[in-house]
Amino acid sequence: MSMPTLPIAKRAAATADQARGGTAARERFTAFLADEASEQVVRQCVLEMALPNSSVHRGNIGKVIAHLQSVRSPTALMVDVSGSELPVTEIHKLAEVCEPGVSVVVVGDRNDVGLYRNLIRAGVNDYIVKPLTRSLVQNVLSAQLEAAGGATPQTASFSHQKLGSVVAVMGTRGGVGTTTVATNLAWYLANNETRRVALVDLDIFFGDAALALNVKIAGGLREVLENPTRIDELYLERAMVLSGKRLYVLAAEERLDIPVKIDPEALPALFDPLRKQYHYVIVDVPRQSGSFLQQMMDAASIRVIVTDQTAHSIRDTVRLRRFFDAPQANQRNIVVLNRAGELGKADISPKMMTDTIGMPIDVTIPYHPKSIIAAANAGTAVTEAKGPVTSAIQDLASELIGRRETKRRRLFG
Repeated sequence: MSMPTLPIAKRAAATADQARGGTAARERFTAFLADEASEQVVRQCVLEMALPNSSVHRGNIGKVIAHLQSVRSPTALMVDVSGSELPVTEIHKLAEVCEPGVSVVVVGDRNDVGLYRNLIRAGVNDYIVKPLTRSLVQNVLSAQLEAAGGATPQTASFSHQKLGSVVAVMGTRGGVGTTTVATNLAWYLANNETRRVALVDLDIFFGDAALALNVKIAGGLREVLENPTRIDELYLERAMVLSGKRLYVLAAEERLDIPVKIDPEALPALFDPLRKQYHYVIVDVPRQSGSFLQQMMDAASIRVIVTDQTAHSIRDTVRLRRFFDAPQANQRNIVVLNRAGELGKADISPKMMTDTIGMPIDVTIPYHPKSIIAAANAGTAVTEAKGPVTSAIQDLASELIGRRETKRRRLFG
């Protein structure tokens, strides 16, 4: 479906909004159909229902996956799995590139109750069988767009499955490399795993995440933390800065003489809309005491604890255990040993560390100052180039995605 040409002023505004990852870059409805007859039926329904910012294309689910790797996911999506030998597997592949919260309807040529149930378990909203009719498609589209707007309980299970993960990255002491781990993890997930990622630096006075990625801060994080009632998707889009194609940064550099009064409801109000738009919300968590830290750890589905081989770091890891212990069923702790080997023989051994802190070390990042300093001076991520640090960040990303655990099971399978 072709869209009218925008006037120059509106086109410029849309381009600027797209650079921020705004709503102008996101379609309301997108459909990919494998045959001409189905494509024409859906195209006619889109015209009759006067759906704005929508498009209908020819192609199977493979083309959908390739398409969504370069553009934002629509609010509602229709995909065709006709002829696919493993349609459920293809849907899982689609989920890896599709943004959280998207309403998905699958079209197929198999009238199979078992397939329908498996697709629903995979998180899609509906499955319809060819040949398509205008009345069927219009009814499905109406329900799908209503569900995508959150007006019906139909998508409760799908929304739950498709919500992004909040990943809290926290160092056990200053200088342990928390920001380095957070920024490089975010960059790797966005650029090497084609995930849509939000990087939030909650240290609004001394945070370095934006500096590490050489992006200019847009402002607005302070308002988010002090007045959570103002938070919505549009406000967050304007407050975030795009770094590359899929990485969005929310940070601040506030004046030191003006205190910030964080509202107790700020963190839930911040993370709820972000989880609907991003696969991962990577949070660089400053070391603070009290309710803020506890609230942050409770909100995170994955808590990454960055430590090093020093007595100070081990002591503070033990002190911080109360915030990480007894995770809920949907939470995980990942311990990252950063700057491994920095002190040579003076380093405390990993075995002694694990025995003392009572937690296993999941990922080890070697001390490699050459690549770290070069990247910091250039304002780029270390993971833009191959090297020992990049390999370790890849291991950490695999821990988040679950790939390393899958490989272990296959080895012993």
